Amino acid sequence: MANAAVWYGLFAVLLLCYLAIQLTVKDRRRYFIYFLAGAVFGFYFDIFSFANGYYSYPDFYKLTLFGLPVSMTLAEGFSVAITIYLYEFIRTRLSARKSTAA
Repeated sequence: MANAAVWYGLFAVLLLCYLAIQLTVKDRRRYFIYFLAGAVFGFYFDIFSFANGYYSYPDFYKLTLFGLPVSMTLAEGFSVAITIYLYEFIRTRLSARKSTAA
């Protein structure tokens, strides 16, 4: 069974990570677009799964849109932006390591 404190704790961690990324990158607009794309696509796929009854959400989500928790949609957007940041961070570190080794 889902626990509200665990979910909102995870949401807060994702939000703080996303805000930290926004404070450290030069191109904030690009990461905001990543966030929006993740939220929109996440909502799009979730609404069809939810409407077809593949899964449901517990009652502790207060703010919903068409039955989907808004916090879930926002968390999906945060996760996409965080994942892209981590990918680029690791890629640049590895490419820098290869160029110094050569």
